[in-house]
Amino acid sequence: MFRMLSAAAVTGSALAALTLIGVGAASAAPVLPGHSRAAANTGLAAQASPVPNDWVLRDKYWTYDGCNSAGLQGVQRGAWDQYQCANGTLQWVLWTNR
Repeated sequence: MFRMLSAAAVTGSALAALTLIGVGAASAAPVLPGHSRAAANTGLAAQASPVPNDWVLRDKYWTYDGCNSAGLQGVQRGAWDQYQCANGTLQWVLWTNR
């Protein structure tokens, strides 16, 4: 009986882990056009197209929300007019137009 419960617990844990991995992949943020001053107030998501050559890499963030928040703050401060949170290998990358 103990062996069956132990096997069931291991199987349940494995299924839970796989479900979380699947949910994480499925919940990746949609990628939309970059932000401008007007778009910053509407809360648009990241951009899919490649970053223009003259844009500046500002920082990398573990979450999209962290990247988006930093981008919005830069627009509000007037540090840049547009930004993009690109999904990198492990982190979200904040690119700005200046």
